Amino acid sequence: MKKSEYQNSLPLFARDLRLAEKSQRTIEKYVCDVQKFVDFIPENEEITKEHVLAYKEKICSGKYKSNSINTYIVILNRFHRWAKVPDMSVKEIKTQQKSSLSDVVTRADAKRLLRTAKKRKRDDIYLILKIISTTGIRISELEYFTVENIQKHHFKAFNKGKEREILLTQELARELRKYCKNHKIREGKIFTLSTPTIWRQMKQTASEAKVSLERVHAHSFRHLFAKEFMEQYNNVLDLADILGHSSLETTRIYTRSSLDEKRKKLENMNPRRK
Repeated sequence: MKKSEYQNSLPLFARDLRLAEKSQRTIEKYVCDVQKFVDFIPENEEITKEHVLAYKEKICSGKYKSNSINTYIVILNRFHRWAKVPDMSVKEIKTQQKSSLSDVVTRADAKRLLRTAKKRKRDDIYLILKIISTTGIRISELEYFTVENIQKHHFKAFNKGKEREILLTQELARELRKYCKNHKIREGKIFTLSTPTIWRQMKQTASEAKVSLERVHAHSFRHLFAKEFMEQYNNVLDLADILGHSSLETTRIYTRSSLDEKRKKLENMNPRRK
């Protein structure tokens, strides 16, 4: 294959991903990542594994984290299998098994963020923060928070090809209904903000609340919810159901301490040694 053939095959790749029932967000991610490789490869040359290895070397020497590098590799390998180009797959880089959670908001951080969101008169961000930290949903599942769904204390959501139940506490359900009433939202989706806008507003809220910006990321509040659930109930099976995990191994990371918590344990050991 040459560069032009790669470029021309991308719409067909996207179509087959759609037929495989991948989400639009996933399709866009796959196409974007393959396009980065296409932009890297030279014109008018037959593309070989050497080009793929050179691309792997380029992204490994850049600013990307190991997980991001492996995501690029997995997607590129999948594209080459789909395109039936032989001997183009490359190995993922080896990473140390994650034994700690890093950059996770604490309950004190969360309370400060909620207060600051209220102070900024961003009731939408206040509620989104509260939803994630009390239900453990993914940001992409906000679309299922509709006027109709919050009349109950649980409703179905579909994500990554799976169906699961989202559970609401009575307090959260009341706050959501009050928000809809105050903002005259009578039907359909409660929140219409785009994901980038939500994260931008969260970062601004964190800046004003003097909470580390590194702690305010896609899964931080989901981590907080899961850690607190495990601390209180220590039931990984229930937590897996609530978070919508197919594998318990995915859920078990939430049973681990954060790096800060481990450091504090080490600090507390010193007086005992003395």
